[in-house]
Amino acid sequence: MSHERFLAAAQRVLTGDDSIRAANELEGVVIDDYPGDERVDELGAVLALYSPGQGTPYTDVGELHTAI
Repeated sequence: MSHERFLAAAQRVLTGDDSIRAANELEGVVIDDYPGDERVDELGAVLALYSPGQGTPYTDVGELHTAI
């Protein structure tokens, strides 16, 4: 498990990269490095539905920032 990978991917999103690519990178880190870890369950759910600007049922950048 590499907390550095998580921190780098999360920081990318939190500092303004709201692209789906950045979210997918963070989701990959969560899936690969934190399988079954309840601390990131909500974040995983938000990332799975991340699609900025699409409205319900999808999540947007504000929800992603809150989950991180």
